[in-house]
Parts: sequence; structure tokens; C-alpha cells
Amino acid sequence: MPDTGEVRYLVLADRAVPYLLARVRWPDVAQASSAANPDWLDDPGLFDLPYDPSAVTVSFAQAASVAASWGRQLHPGTAEGVPSYIRRMPANWSDLSPSERRAWGIEFVGRRSAPARRVRRPIWFEAKIGVSSAPAQGNGHVGALAGAGGGPSADAGGLATYGRSQMADVASGPVSVATERRDHVRVRIDGRAHIRSGPSTISVGLVDLSEGGVRCVLPEAAPLVAPGATFGGPFLLEAEVITSRICLDATGRISWHRTIGASTHFGIAFGELAAGETEGVRRLLSASRNRRGQR
Repeated sequence: MPDTGEVRYLVLADRAVPYLLARVRWPDVAQASSAANPDWLDDPGLFDLPYDPSAVTVSFAQAASVAASWGRQLHPGTAEGVPSYIRRMPANWSDLSPSERRAWGIEFVGRRSAPARRVRRPIWFEAKIGVSSAPAQGNGHVGALAGAGGGPSADAGGLATYGRSQMADVASGPVSVATERRDHVRVRIDGRAHIRSGPSTISVGLVDLSEGGVRCVLPEAAPLVAPGATFGGPFLLEAEVITSRICLDATGRISWHRTIGASTHFGIAFGELAAGETEGVRRLLSASRNRRGQR
């Protein structure tokens, strides 16, 4: 692993839900934390993690969002004087031993739960969609991040955020989605998406989600958002209906794009998702639909 001088952040996920967050820089930084053990732990076996096919490289902003979901604030740099885990070598992050699972508090990983119920809409509702336009609404945590510099009102994680009052104009105008593909059922979802594009991460508001893509909104124009533009991923989606995030290690392409006043509305079509990622999206869709049904 070449020493670039920069710390590399990686996550491991089960059904798209991150359960381990690591930061690695050869030869001096090898630390990780988990939802069950949010304190950092030194582990030389983490130097093997970037080469594991199940590891997903994320930006600092995406890593900060994962840490925030575990109740921790992520700071640049490394923690000093943290405990060390003495492990077997070499490390195999795709097949952890019981001792390794206990050390990280991830005994649950790999246990299969009941499959999430496929989200279906009644036929009359599908017909209604075909002759009407969908309301374009954002949520209260929307913004953009360009590289490490951040934007307006940047928080501790470097993400620029906007209050609900600033989103009033964004939510007011309808957007026609007649040209958007509807191969999958879409469900309205409130939350944020942190999308990595090269060295930059944009933070956008979620409008709706399906197994095939996501619809987003920005309260301003963004140079990275244009019809046909592609993203290398990963996508980190955080919804208000659950406390955790899902991480999709997939590519994406902007399938449509609309400008309403100063705001930008656009749809992203996902590339191929792994089986676990598809299950994670389905679980999120089911949770969002159930929450809305209770309101």
C-alpha cells in the first residue's frame, strides 16, 4: 500500500448498513471503530483491509456521516494512545474469527434475517402517477461540499447544511417526471445523500428512492449535476426513518435534470447493485413506507 501521506477511510457493510469504519495510512495509521464499539482501536490487520473486495473506500464526509450515526464526531487526523487488538495474521476481513467478531462487537454480521417485503403500489395508484406530476420536495438537511473546503454553514463533518426555512422555495414547484424511467416502485423518503464524485462530495436532499435510483434536490446550481453526468460512488444514504445509513458501492448516472428558480432537481440511476445492497435498499424502502403509513 503506497504511502500517499493521506489517511484513507473505508467501511464494511452488511446488507448495505455500515458496521465497521476504518482509517488507514501505511505504515503508521491502522484504526477502526464500530457501532457496538465506537472508540478507536489499533489493529495492524487493517493494513490488509484496502485489498479486501468487501471494503468500500469513502470520503471523509461520508465517513463522518457514518460516525455521526454511531453518536461520534469524526475529526481529521488520528487518535493517540488508543488500545490495540492483537490478532492472528494475516487478516481475513471476509472471514473473521469469533475472537475478531467479539473484539469489534460485530457477532451479528452474516446472520440472515427475514427478507424485507417488496414494496408494491396498488394498480390505481400506478395509473394516477401516469397522468400526474410528482411534487418535488426537499428536506431540511441539504447542501454541497466541494473537496475539503466545505460550503456555507459547514458543520464539524465539513458538510454544508441548510435549514427548513431556506428550503421553502425548493419545495414549492412541481417537477414533471414523465421522461423518467419507472422500472421500479419509488417511495417518498426524507433524508440526505452524500455522493462522492472524484475528490469531492455533494450532500443533497432525498425526495424519493427505488431499487433503481434516487431523486434528489439541491437549493442551488451545482457544476457536478448535469444531464448524463456520472458518479463513481459510493452513495451514502441517510433517512429520517432509521438511525443508521446505507452505503451503496455502485456507480450512478444523472438520468434527468430540472432547474426551478435557484434550485436543482435531478434523478440518479444506479448501476448494478450487489445482492446485499439491493436488500438494504428494500429494507429502507419498507421502513420508510411503514413510517409514512403510521402518520
